[in-house]
Amino acid sequence: MEGHGRSNLYESGLMLKPFALVDCPVQSTIQSKTVEYLKNYTDLFERKDLHLWNKVNTVDLIRAVPELPKFYLSLGLKLREVAVTVWNSNKDVPLHIDELPVTAKINFPVMNTENTVNEWYSVPKCLLDKVEPIINQFGSAYYDLASIDLDQCEKIDQVELTTPVVFNSQIPHKIRITDRAQFPRIVMPCTFFDQPIGWL
Repeated sequence: MEGHGRSNLYESGLMLKPFALVDCPVQSTIQSKTVEYLKNYTDLFERKDLHLWNKVNTVDLIRAVPELPKFYLSLGLKLREVAVTVWNSNKDVPLHIDELPVTAKINFPVMNTENTVNEWYSVPKCLLDKVEPIINQFGSAYYDLASIDLDQCEKIDQVELTTPVVFNSQIPHKIRITDRAQFPRIVMPCTFFDQPIGWL
């Protein structure tokens, strides 16, 4: 993608809010059932060589956690795909922009998200245009902005992910890991057939 196209995408993302909180009355039930599923049917608790982003079998997970799609249907959202992010390091998750075509997803906290902070940044165009896309393990392009000096950027918002949030993944963002964080930090990013752009 050329710098011009990338900048237009980034600027359009900036016109939206970075995030919106979502109240979930069945949050604890979804969390406990998701942890049980991940422990019984995946190796995400055992492996030490994990990427941040991990695919899971969406159909199997929602069969094990039927409260999840039911909750989203109550918001008018039809679940498309579920993934799991796992972080086992006391180092921050570096600044990045997620792969397209998703802009608005819901990040659902599963485990140990307290004392970690999602932060969104405004990055000067001259810095952003120097970054080329990287192909991830799934063959999709995303932008790793770890080399960008945050002192030249402006932090525009932050949230501690203790409740689900509609998450703007096209604004550069990182995860700050505080010294009180516990591991593994597990979050369930969820995408939908119709993105919840209206929340942003």
